[in-house]
Amino acid sequence: ADFMGSPAMNLLAGTIENGAGGLTVSLERPNAAPLKLPVMAGNNGLSSYAGRQVVFGIRPEALTDPDGADRKARSLTEGDCLIEVIEPAGSDTFAVTKLGGKEVVARLRADAGIAPGQSARLAFNLDKAVFFDPESQLRIS
Repeated sequence: ADFMGSPAMNLLAGTIENGAGGLTVSLERPNAAPLKLPVMAGNNGLSSYAGRQVVFGIRPEALTDPDGADRKARSLTEGDCLIEVIEPAGSDTFAVTKLGGKEVVARLRADAGIAPGQSARLAFNLDKAVFFDPESQLRIS
């Protein structure tokens, strides 16, 4: 399930969990408890994946600093991530963190004020998230 684009879509391992608040995708973080993100109720196909692994896909522009997040998003949630690398790129800054055992790229505002080695709050626009079956690589809908 690879895609074109620069930077490319982040594809990482996650586990679907069904709790009191509904479905979440649980993403492993180094030296921290897993990050649990709520899954939109409209993604009915994910219900059958409760307790199973999926591939969670999110583009860098859908993972940003809270002030740069799309406030029109229906499913916007935040989580703390340890920033490993910062790459200034003119009007944007790209930040690298680790989730689901892989490096993940976030696209931040140039003035986000985030430095490597610090924990930073990132906003996940889950309207833009996609889920894939790890075996068939087909999109779950």
